[in-house]
Amino acid sequence: MSNHKGLSEQEMLYALFEIPVDSDDEFDENDFDELNEFVTVDDMDGYLNSNEVELPVIDENLVFVESLNHNNPIVTSVPHDVTNDVLLSSTYTNNFSENTTQPTVSISENTNCHQKPFTPITSVNWTNIPFEHSTSSQFLGSEELTADILNLDSPYQIFSYFFDNDLIDHICEETLKYSIQKNIQKPFKINRTDFKRFLGICIMMSVHKNPSIRSYWSSNIGNTVIKNTMPVNVFEKIKQFLHFNDNSQLIPFNRPGHDRLYRIRPLLETLNKKFQSVPLEECLSIDEQLCSTKTKHYLKQYIPMKPHKWGYKLFVMAGVSGFAYNVEIYSGQENNSDLRRPCEPDIGASANVVVRLARIIPSNNNFKLYYDNYYTSIQLMIYLKSRGIESLGTVRRNRLKNVPFPSDTVMKSKDRGTMYECTATVNEEKITAVLWKDNKLVILLSTFVGMNPVEHVKRFSKKEKKTIMVPFPNIVSIYNKHMGGVDLLDANIGRYKISIKSRKWYMRLFYHLIDITVTNSWILQKRIYESKGQKYQSSLADFREELAVSLCQMGELVSPKRGRPLKEDKLGNITDKKRQRNVNTTPMDVRFDGFQHMPEWSQSRQKCKYLGCKGITYISCAKCSKALCFTRSSNCFNKYHMK
Repeated sequence: MSNHKGLSEQEMLYALFEIPVDSDDEFDENDFDELNEFVTVDDMDGYLNSNEVELPVIDENLVFVESLNHNNPIVTSVPHDVTNDVLLSSTYTNNFSENTTQPTVSISENTNCHQKPFTPITSVNWTNIPFEHSTSSQFLGSEELTADILNLDSPYQIFSYFFDNDLIDHICEETLKYSIQKNIQKPFKINRTDFKRFLGICIMMSVHKNPSIRSYWSSNIGNTVIKNTMPVNVFEKIKQFLHFNDNSQLIPFNRPGHDRLYRIRPLLETLNKKFQSVPLEECLSIDEQLCSTKTKHYLKQYIPMKPHKWGYKLFVMAGVSGFAYNVEIYSGQENNSDLRRPCEPDIGASANVVVRLARIIPSNNNFKLYYDNYYTSIQLMIYLKSRGIESLGTVRRNRLKNVPFPSDTVMKSKDRGTMYECTATVNEEKITAVLWKDNKLVILLSTFVGMNPVEHVKRFSKKEKKTIMVPFPNIVSIYNKHMGGVDLLDANIGRYKISIKSRKWYMRLFYHLIDITVTNSWILQKRIYESKGQKYQSSLADFREELAVSLCQMGELVSPKRGRPLKEDKLGNITDKKRQRNVNTTPMDVRFDGFQHMPEWSQSRQKCKYLGCKGITYISCAKCSKALCFTRSSNCFNKYHMK
């Protein structure tokens, strides 16, 4: 008989959630305090039975506490559709005990559903009549930016519009709470300026890549802006204690009301509400996104078709420009029936994602919503149509009832470009399905556009070994033109991603949300310039760099202290001038902040940097590092710092 010993419970769990050998996550010694996030065998029942887990729905208005001397919990917000009068409210209990009751979700009795109740679809009768485009699908909404958004100018102002001081104060307070919970004898307190500098360093690191965090403070390959912002030990201390919600209010695993995203919830919902304050574009798309990581956590997903196959999955609704309006982090609790609004049908877990994200779309304005075959179904399209939202998406054949399309075997023998169209009327709404053969077969479903007019596109024929013209249905052209919003957002984030590694799952999501916010800020600045009829020329790298410098130079500058040299400094002060990228332009927010701009004497004369002045001076600004005239007859120093 075999003497093989069975695995223990802990060994089985480790094997189940084991990180691959080529993990992208750094095991920081300061991050071990969050390893109790790991699920034990006693907790698995709560995850296997998702019907017993309810996610607290929280109040619409975001309330931030002003001090630590209180007993009231922090209340965060779930984004609501401004056009719907559905009010969801619940409260967290102050102290959790064995007798704690589950937080209840109360829906106001005065709820008004501005749409007729959804009727379940029992049968669909398809015809071969071509779909006729109707003028009733013309866009009735507005994409014009409001006055408060148009007044935003610099990258710092736009970023601060999304990431405002109230949110920063909340994070600073929760960071202090967390440090006290870890060690009451050594509280760690930060203020707005400290956190802004921390953000500035993180964003600067996304533009200038170094092999490690501490190398940014190296005298050999270090970054001057980062070194003058804060010491490396302070940066790592902030990274260690950074927190976004009160751990004392966290409902444990396997208890009613446990929120798997509790630690990141205030940040996620506050940013979502800010994103949704920007007027929506006419054409929107919904797709999944992956926040790449290989750390151990039950929220981690494996998606083999993605460039980064391991990570946390997010569902994002974005415009054609790549601006993210609504972000939902997948936790497995979102499809809870208790969190569904009265007018919302249960049409499947994937389609319900679209229903939730589309809550922020105003009804009866003919917004166009695009998604892929993971979400598309007839029930979803008819529901959106009942709300006055047009939609288009690829669809799987098994989700179309009795559609009279030729089989896949028959279509393989057809020429490239062969297409068929079928229409139907479901719940008094017209819907069309188009089958088209290109390299592969594709079926699209729509409520506002059909096969006609048919165009022709160039394709290379392997059989004939030449370029041929292939019929191209209009519905495919419209889909390809408007579906790539989330992919464009992914591309913009991937170019300059914050790559700071951490074993804390919520920190990786925090960096990802910062990347989304910075990218949204850049897109919004471009949109502001276009609204004013101005040409926008700033690249994403320049935008991130200017924003990082503005955040790093907020308040009093820090002069590097003399201390023990870093390991990277052993070779001496060897610098490669070709690798350095000098930041010559002082951000407008730093130039006019009126803080610590002091004249200092230089050893050599330089040309005055004030526009229009040709003088030569020994005086320069200690903060801006600009040579400026400072004499009785010419005071360029004062003019430069005054608006």
